[in-house]
Amino acid sequence: MVFFISGTDTGVGKTFLCGLLAVAFARLGLCVSVQKWVSTGADSVSEDLAFVTRLLGADEVPPAGSDESPYCFRMPASPHIASESEGVCVDPNRIREATARLAIGCDVLLVEGVGGLLVPLTRSLLLADLVAELVLPVVLVTRSGLGTLNHTLLSLESMRTRGIPVACVVMNAPTKEDDPEIVRDNTRTIEEMGKVRVFGPIPLAFHMEDALSAAGEVADYLLRLP
Repeated sequence: MVFFISGTDTGVGKTFLCGLLAVAFARLGLCVSVQKWVSTGADSVSEDLAFVTRLLGADEVPPAGSDESPYCFRMPASPHIASESEGVCVDPNRIREATARLAIGCDVLLVEGVGGLLVPLTRSLLLADLVAELVLPVVLVTRSGLGTLNHTLLSLESMRTRGIPVACVVMNAPTKEDDPEIVRDNTRTIEEMGKVRVFGPIPLAFHMEDALSAAGEVADYLLRLP
């Protein structure tokens, strides 16, 4: 099975959740692979992929150009402009083929997105359109405080318009400034109005073990999806 880990925007916590889910699946005895289609602000190695693979205990990080990391660009920007800065065009066929090869060799493949769902991979291809073509169920990572309703509901609407299966929403840890009452209501509102299962907020943790129980609940739910 393949799951696409997306977010409502950059820096929302996709990599952290992807790592937690990878470890949770691995502890269930499953063979887990992780993929990052496009990394920006990177060079020879995707820092996001490095974080997750090291949590899984890997000694080496897959280099740029591998099936796990098809594209890495130095410019910290949207993939379409980061690739243009190096005279490269992201080839969706390369991504499709790499994803298919990885999926065959494991029980669970986690594909981490870049930015939000409507980030352009090229001048003519949005990330969401490739996810829709591959019919990948999406785990949407969101913020938990003020402002998340608009971003989350827009993302859900965008996915459903394209026929993308929505697996669940996972809310990241609230900040110190977030009102607990608003966080609680955001969870309820997204679940009711977005018609989706919502998990979290995932607790802010300095040690992975402190957040793994929450991720394990999400992993168990994903394994039960039809």
